[in-house]
Formats: sequence, C-alpha cells, structure tokens
Amino acid sequence: MSEFDLLASQWEDAYRAYTAAEDANRYAGAVDPEKVARLAVTCREVASVWRNLAALPKTDWWAKAAALHAADMFEHHAAATETRTLGWQEG
Repeated sequence: MSEFDLLASQWEDAYRAYTAAEDANRYAGAVDPEKVARLAVTCREVASVWRNLAALPKTDWWAKAAALHAADMFEHHAAATETRTLGWQEG
C-alpha cells in the first residue's frame, strides 16, 4: 500500500469518526460538553490527516494548498467547539 493510499484510508476513518461525532452533537441536548469535546478531537484528527496528505512530496502545489486550507478549517472548527465547551463548563 502506498503512503497516499494509507493516508487516504486514515482520512476516511477520521472523517467517518468526525461525521458520527457531528451527528451525535447535532442531536445532543442543549448542554452536552462530552459530545462537544469529542467533536473537537475528531476535527483535529481530520486536520492532522489533511496536513499529512499535503506533506506528501508528490502532491501538486494546488492540492497542498487545498489540503492545508481544509486542515485550517477543521482546526478552526475544533477551536470554536472547544470554546463553546469551555463556556458551558464555566456557565
């Protein structure tokens, strides 16, 4: 299995976990910090795999840019989710 194929498989697993966490959070009660925290973790996992895909030597520049942008968006989503969780815990 090539490095790309391995990372593609990791991305699929990470994104599947993210989707499950997003769905669980969507249907959670108004305050469920545990589910929201899990969503942040899965966002960071997806971001990490996007960064690893961008780091592959044979990835074209435009694909690197797209992967890094996607990673940044998932990191932003994780940070926003963590901020929301922190607010619930302090409230």
